[in-house]
Amino acid sequence: NSIAHLDKLKGDYELINQNYQKIHAHKLEIHNLSSDYDKFLREEEHCYELREQYQKIEEKYKKVAGDINLTRKENINEQTVIYVLSESFSDPSRIDDVKVSSNPIPKIQEIKKRTTSGLMKSDGYGGGTANMEFQTLTGLPMYNLSPSISILYTQVAPVMNYFPSISNSFNSNNRIVIHIASPSNYSRNIIYGNLDFAKFIHYGNKGKEGYNIGGNYSDESTYQLVLKNMNKDSQFFSVMTMQNHTPWNEPNPIDMNASYPGFSDNANKQLSAYIRMLYHTDNATQDFLEKLSKIDKKITVVFYGDHLPGLYPESAFKNNPEGQYQTDYFIWSNFETPKLDYPLVNSSDFSAMVFEQTNSKVSPYYALLTEVLKKASVDKKALEGEAKEIAEDLKMVEYDLISGKGYLSKDFFEVPSAKKK
Repeated sequence: NSIAHLDKLKGDYELINQNYQKIHAHKLEIHNLSSDYDKFLREEEHCYELREQYQKIEEKYKKVAGDINLTRKENINEQTVIYVLSESFSDPSRIDDVKVSSNPIPKIQEIKKRTTSGLMKSDGYGGGTANMEFQTLTGLPMYNLSPSISILYTQVAPVMNYFPSISNSFNSNNRIVIHIASPSNYSRNIIYGNLDFAKFIHYGNKGKEGYNIGGNYSDESTYQLVLKNMNKDSQFFSVMTMQNHTPWNEPNPIDMNASYPGFSDNANKQLSAYIRMLYHTDNATQDFLEKLSKIDKKITVVFYGDHLPGLYPESAFKNNPEGQYQTDYFIWSNFETPKLDYPLVNSSDFSAMVFEQTNSKVSPYYALLTEVLKKASVDKKALEGEAKEIAEDLKMVEYDLISGKGYLSKDFFEVPSAKKK
């Protein structure tokens, strides 16, 4: 009987223990559900707050756009815009101790005197082309992103909720990209395909026309491809030249030479070849603009160097460290436009500048970029007050496009009259 009694007690204990475990598990489940619900509520509250913040940003810059557009009479999609990223273009006269037998770029220097022009802050030295290209198209500055990001086209573009390219303002049939290299470099074929560019002229389909300077397709040949694809419609061209890319081995003009103190004979030969290549860029660019000036439609060209060539030693920038990351730019139009005063800009500023120079109406997004250009860009130091708020607004927009939930509406990016195309 004692044994039976013990077995019964043991059985009762196990049953009680099982029930306890069930009750404990049930309580834990309730606790977890409660915690998940609390977390859900917190996330919902955060999302609601974010949505409200973005609504305020939209309303704010819708008003700014309205004020700007009171004096803007033109529409960008009724014009032709050509972005020319000139590979490794930079005025060598700004580099300490570089000696040149004759000025290789007198024509571009004259063009800069007559047009909106200055220096562009580059995010790379001797490389980083695609990052400048991304910023010019989108207006989104790299300086707002994590330093761990090195290639915007492959690390950022694929995860974006929306790609706010200036090309979106133009009919997709009239969007053309020209880059005489492999189309798959930095996933350009995917990027421009997603942006609905009708034509991508690259190394594989350029045809037999054109010639090389140094080891790459010449600037003159690239410009000829632009002219060949020009029609009577409004168009957008994204052009990246290759001429001044390595290798630097151009022999002509043979009497043009350059040197840098302490360089080996081979290094001075490369420097001389690079200077000669700039000479060819100078002539080709002047000729290109002369031909564009005779075309009967409104055309604006944004010309900029993407980065300095990786030729110069660190010592060349000891007196001006920032000079290692500053290239030249100009914005030229074949019709009468004001000469704007922006001595130092970021590559992401160009589209706002194009809208201003051409007196074109802006979307709320380009109104924000216009405010950044004027009050919070790279030429400004220690932002405070309104300027700091504008910079924070741009960060918020950039976050929503890249890492956020896409709260910003399509209307925020819609340029006036673009929808008519």
